[in-house]
Amino acid sequence: MNFDDCGIKLMDDYLSSVQTGTIAVGSHVRAAVERHLHDLTRQHTEGFEFTFDRDLADFAITGFPILFVHTIGKHAGEPFVLAPWQAFIIGSTFGWIDAKRLRRFRRAYVTLGRKNGKSTLAAGIAILLAAFDGEQQSQVYIGATKADQAKIVFNEADRMVKKSPRLSRMADPRVAQINFPATNSYIRPLGSDRAFDGLNPHCIVLDELHAWKEQNRPFYDTITTGSAARSQPLRFTITTAGDNKSTLWKEENAYSIEVVHQRIAEETYFVFNAAVDKDDDPLDETVWPKSMPNLGVSVGIDYIREQAREAQISPQARNRFIRYFANREVSSNEQAIDPELWDACAVSKLSNWKSASAVCAAVDAGGINDLMCYAIVARFPDGIDTDGKPRWRYEAMTRAYIDVDSQRNLNESPWLDWVQTGKLRVCGDLYSTVREDLTRDMRQYKAKQIGFDPWNMQQMGEELQRSGFEAVRIPQQRYTMHEPTSLLLNLIRQKKITHDGTNSLLRWALGNLVLDVDSDDRWKPSKAKSGDKIDPVVALIMALRQCALAPAKARGNLFVA
Repeated sequence: MNFDDCGIKLMDDYLSSVQTGTIAVGSHVRAAVERHLHDLTRQHTEGFEFTFDRDLADFAITGFPILFVHTIGKHAGEPFVLAPWQAFIIGSTFGWIDAKRLRRFRRAYVTLGRKNGKSTLAAGIAILLAAFDGEQQSQVYIGATKADQAKIVFNEADRMVKKSPRLSRMADPRVAQINFPATNSYIRPLGSDRAFDGLNPHCIVLDELHAWKEQNRPFYDTITTGSAARSQPLRFTITTAGDNKSTLWKEENAYSIEVVHQRIAEETYFVFNAAVDKDDDPLDETVWPKSMPNLGVSVGIDYIREQAREAQISPQARNRFIRYFANREVSSNEQAIDPELWDACAVSKLSNWKSASAVCAAVDAGGINDLMCYAIVARFPDGIDTDGKPRWRYEAMTRAYIDVDSQRNLNESPWLDWVQTGKLRVCGDLYSTVREDLTRDMRQYKAKQIGFDPWNMQQMGEELQRSGFEAVRIPQQRYTMHEPTSLLLNLIRQKKITHDGTNSLLRWALGNLVLDVDSDDRWKPSKAKSGDKIDPVVALIMALRQCALAPAKARGNLFVA
């Protein structure tokens, strides 16, 4: 393969395209290009010690397709020819040098939307710094909040080494370390499970900084302050946007913006901050290249369009789209369900649940002397999908109860309205009343399975088990709640879950719902973050979980209802 067009020309073309507006870039990336061009004019002037060596930049950019191949997806096995925007990052990082011909940039901050090649680029840089930087005993660390996250970049570097004839002769890959014996150097993943003292890193790749919390700061400080003995160390940070609780990311991102717009003079800090601008409509696909420069290459536009369609009707999906694809900060507290979408799922009359494929229930309790709720969900056949598997639709109902000694003022709206309309039942013996009504409804609707939270409903679960029902423990954790929560949101969006439209208390609770989302985009309802009570929704999600998993009822002459 001829690599003549894979070097500095890629970088030059990118700079030209940004200047002429041929490609869409956000204000921060435009500022990075303008900073580079401005610095070219400052070369050999008093007070500016840096020069741009086009040969070094060309050598680094061309080195990628010579040394590396893609290892995943449709381009697996092909030489890693940098995209123009990647050439700008690599050319800038390795091309700018100081008076001693050492690298100018000691820190690089690269942020853009998901699935745009950050990890692959970082893996290549880790290999270059370990094996080709002229550094003896080069220690290269991939740092993340957890070892498994750190291994994403590390494993990509490991695959690159093994797939490259040149690199495989130079390297000695181990389980959690890639050794380069010629220089006694290595690449190693590190998680923040414990502090690491005594490190002397030549290069640090910090992965997904948005996931680093305040409790990770000691590890962050340890790994980023050990390079004093190195002549030209590099800290290379890759991330997507965080939320308002991503403290370390907020600090770094805000600082990067000040630097790239030259409001802070920090000559050794490179910034590539690709984000949809604040005044842009994030769902307008003409602005997507601003945050996803690899759109159409490593991330398909059809997939992004699908995400955007969901974001148009789901507040939670919109929040997720803005953060992960528009690459902009979001609030951690966002309404998960638009009550108007729930209204659109109302029907005048529910089906005969005796004909349902499955009926399941779940019970959830709020604080002491407060709400207790249960939900019952029925599942019905809804055709066959393209793989020949059955599709389902669901119907739901919930009941809510409150202790007569509750601290709530039941003479005020909306509580008074719910009590008067029977949507909220006031009880002297809350626990016994709920258990009796739940048992009656389960028998009426032929429900065999009941989900419960073992943290505060263990006794009721055991009593229902003794009454002949199958009681299932559902801890309120992401591993149990993510899938049914996602299913509920999708069913509402598709109008595949219906209700009778009369339960205003449930509608209110749905409007209160806020999800707790972790760094891996796994969800669970958050009672702490939600604006008010969400117990009816939690019960609904638990019942839906069991109903979706339940086997179909038996059919035929041998079946007795």
